[in-house]
Amino acid sequence: MPRIVHVEKLGGPEFLTINDAALAEPGPGEVRLKVDAFALNRADILYITGSHYTELKLPSRIGSEAAGIVDSVGPGVDHIKVGDRVSTVPFFTTQSERHGVQGEFAIVPAGYVAPWPEGFTATEACSVWMQYLTAYFALVTVGELSIGKSVLIAAAASSAGVGAIQMAKALGANVIATTRQEQKIAFLKSVGADHVIVTKKGVDFSLEIRAATQGRGVDVVFDPVSGRFAEDYCHGLNWAAKILNYGQLDDEDPIFPILPITRVKGTIHPYSMFNHVMFPDELAEGIAFVMRQISEGRFRPVIDHIFQFDQTMDAYNHMLGNSQCGKIVVRVTDDAGN
Repeated sequence: MPRIVHVEKLGGPEFLTINDAALAEPGPGEVRLKVDAFALNRADILYITGSHYTELKLPSRIGSEAAGIVDSVGPGVDHIKVGDRVSTVPFFTTQSERHGVQGEFAIVPAGYVAPWPEGFTATEACSVWMQYLTAYFALVTVGELSIGKSVLIAAAASSAGVGAIQMAKALGANVIATTRQEQKIAFLKSVGADHVIVTKKGVDFSLEIRAATQGRGVDVVFDPVSGRFAEDYCHGLNWAAKILNYGQLDDEDPIFPILPITRVKGTIHPYSMFNHVMFPDELAEGIAFVMRQISEGRFRPVIDHIFQFDQTMDAYNHMLGNSQCGKIVVRVTDDAGN
C-alpha cells in the first residue's frame, strides 16, 4: 500500500506519522499524482498546531506543494492527461482528509495543477508556486511595486523571502532584506538583495532603511514577522507606503504606531496568497507571469536541504530551527533529482 504523512493530533512535527493508506481514486474535477517530491512551508506548521486560519479536521493529510506524474484523471477533467508531469499550486479545501500531497500519491483539485517547468528537477518543480505566487500577488497585484521603488523584505532567507527578492529584482526595485543572523548576509546578497539589515538590539532600524533608500523610505513592506518588528519599520516608510503582513512569526501581536503611518498616508494590508489563487483568472495570470520569468532565467528556486520521505519529521524540525536559506524539500522517489 502507498504511504502518506498523517496528522492525527494537534501539535508539532512529533505528532506527524507516516501511515499506509488505500489508493484513493480521483473524483469529479480531480487528478491523482504519483508524487516525486514535496516541499515544506511555514503554513504547514500553523496548520498542524491549529494556528492557521483554515479549519483542520482530524484525522488529516498535510501539504499542498508537490511535483509528480499524473496517473489517473477524474470525470470532467479534459486539460490534464495521464502521464503529464505537473506541479501543484498550494491550496486548502474542506476535505483535508483527502487533499494533502505529502505522500506517495496525492489527490489534487485539477484547478490547482500547474506546469512542471522545463529543465527543473522534481525537487525544484515542487518548490515553485508557494514562494513565487506569494510574492507575485503581494508585490505586483497589491503592492504595485515597480522600477525605482524600494521594498523591505523581512525574514528574507526563507523560501518566501528568496522568492520575493527575485520577484522584486525582476520588477526593477531596490531590495532591502532583513535577517537576524549575520551569517546569512552573503547568501541574501547572492540571491539579489541590494542591502541587508541585521535586525538586532542597538540597531536604529529606521535609520538603516533611510540610508538604503537615499532618505526616501520604503514603498512596500513584505512582512511575515509582525510583532514588535512592525513598530520599528513604520518610521522608515515612504509616502503612500503599503505594509503587507502575511504571517506572524513573532509570538506577540503586531504594534503599529498610527502617527508615522498616517503621516505618510500609509496602509496596512493583511495578506494571504490563498485569497488570490481561489480565483481562476488571477491564478492563471500569476502562473503565466512566473512561467515567463522561469523561461527567461530570472526565477529558480533555491533549495536549502533535501530530506528522504522517512525523514519528513526531521525536515520540519530543521525548519523550526530557523537556520535554512531557501526551500526545504522531501524526496519521495529516486527520480526526484537533487
